[in-house]
Amino acid sequence: MNQSGPSIMNITYKLHTSALLALSLLGSSGVSAELAVSKVFGDHMVLQQEQPIRVWGTHDPGATVVVGIEGNGASVKTKPDGTWRAELAPLKADGKPRVMQVVSGDTTIKFEDVQIGEVWICSGQSNMEWSVTRSLNPKEEIAAADHPMIRLFNVPGHVKSPTPQTEARGAWQVCSPETVPGFSAVGYQFGRALQQELKIPIGLVGTNWGGTRIEPWTPPVGFESVPSLEDYVESLKSGKPKGGATQIYNGMVSALTPLSVRGAIWYQGESNAGDGLRYEFLKEALVNGWRSTFENPDL
Repeated sequence: MNQSGPSIMNITYKLHTSALLALSLLGSSGVSAELAVSKVFGDHMVLQQEQPIRVWGTHDPGATVVVGIEGNGASVKTKPDGTWRAELAPLKADGKPRVMQVVSGDTTIKFEDVQIGEVWICSGQSNMEWSVTRSLNPKEEIAAADHPMIRLFNVPGHVKSPTPQTEARGAWQVCSPETVPGFSAVGYQFGRALQQELKIPIGLVGTNWGGTRIEPWTPPVGFESVPSLEDYVESLKSGKPKGGATQIYNGMVSALTPLSVRGAIWYQGESNAGDGLRYEFLKEALVNGWRSTFENPDL
């Protein structure tokens, strides 16, 4: 058990009275919002080892929220806009299932079978979206996909948005013949090879869309980091994004941030073939942008 952080039971005990008082005052003012945690968290999830564990959600403004994984805990107060975010100390992968608890007053949200390991995003266009059911030898691959230490989170559908979305879509599932068929074949093969090599839990987050260009996957901060892409920055300021810039990031990636992840595998480029060498700058903007929004300069 990691003892680097305060015990969740101790924190909960000390803050229980003040949390109830805050909730009581909020209730009397007519403002009420149930405790909620981002849907990027759930049973069977994998949390990135050796990096800060960032957890976030919504609740009544000013409410106290306590997040804990066994002996590793943190407490925060909800901001005036109703959002909260806690950061727990890093943990080391050991293959043992854990329980994460999010507590405020008498309300407890519990996530079970939580693993600590390596988390990777699987993104890009058709070659990444191509599912296991459409890969080589699909029946054999699916039948053999019994990998309890691989966990899958697939962002469903194709979503563009003019503004960053805040609610994640999808759910964590244990990799099995029942859950793997619709997941990215490249992502699955990558995760399986990684798990066999490292012998620790692997979490794969699939967010992909066939036929897409790279610009829609890139956040504004990415374009701003590359001087030669000033035309994209200006188009975003004018409200007429060039090449649909940022819109898929807003709809399919933004709500995943700032989840701690090791990195991303990216399989895309065909739709930007006409850009030639300029794709190098567009790729730099994507990498810089994701490193910024996922708060990981080494991603």
